[in-house]
Amino acid sequence: MELIKHLAVLSMVVVCFAWVLPQASSATAAAPVSPPKTISPPKPLSPPKPLSPPAPLVTLPSPSPAPAPAKPKRKPDASLLNILKKAGNFAVLVKLLRDTHVGEEVDSQLEDNNDGITFFAPTDSAFSELKAGTLNSLTSERQVELMLYHVVPAYLPQSQFQTVSNPLITKAGGAGVGEFPLNVTMYPDKVVVSTGVNNAIIEKTLFSDGRLVVYQVDKVLLPLNLFAQGKSYAQAPAAETTDKPDGATATALASSAERKCFSGELGSALVGVAALVFSSYL
Repeated sequence: MELIKHLAVLSMVVVCFAWVLPQASSATAAAPVSPPKTISPPKPLSPPKPLSPPAPLVTLPSPSPAPAPAKPKRKPDASLLNILKKAGNFAVLVKLLRDTHVGEEVDSQLEDNNDGITFFAPTDSAFSELKAGTLNSLTSERQVELMLYHVVPAYLPQSQFQTVSNPLITKAGGAGVGEFPLNVTMYPDKVVVSTGVNNAIIEKTLFSDGRLVVYQVDKVLLPLNLFAQGKSYAQAPAAETTDKPDGATATALASSAERKCFSGELGSALVGVAALVFSSYL
């Protein structure tokens, strides 16, 4: 039975193969064979377009710093010479500042210097205390240095004298030994300016506006570079006058007194005799 089943299946397979094969052959014969496609040659590549130059970089301007506030214009009466003229008793100093052009230099620096200026102003009395010829013995260049020695390139109100660093630098030059040192010392009752040659006392403030301060001092500041240490440049005190007469004058006065005394006694005697004679006739 199993054999019969296998034979039946096999016969069916053969029949199906016999039917399908002719159909496939006829379909293959009927279908036209398309010619092979021709491959077109590749199109030539177009040359690359030239690159355009890069656009220039746009640099933004850096922000400019904020302009410094404009300095207020100084009033004409705030110039150093006008301050001294208005205060009075500074005729010698004004002349020296004008002749040496230091007054103009101070005013010019006040326009450009943010640190301000401190000026020590000796009075006419201070100059009169110097020995005769002290200023005239200085050359024009030395007189300029003397005036610049009274100028400190910084605004120093009296409140800073307690903490200021000594020695101070002046416009005359350095503060080394034998140069132009200047020391300021504050005491409970006074402020003393020392030069190494002499000492001056600040008597009062003549002017102060936050940029320029002018102090009146009782001595001319004498720097070590121009004057010798330990030597006195002060005017000798005037000789004291007394009411006592000299020997010749005393003798003359005594003789005059004796004559007056003698003439007085003789006059009294004559008056007495005349009185007796007159009474005898009565």
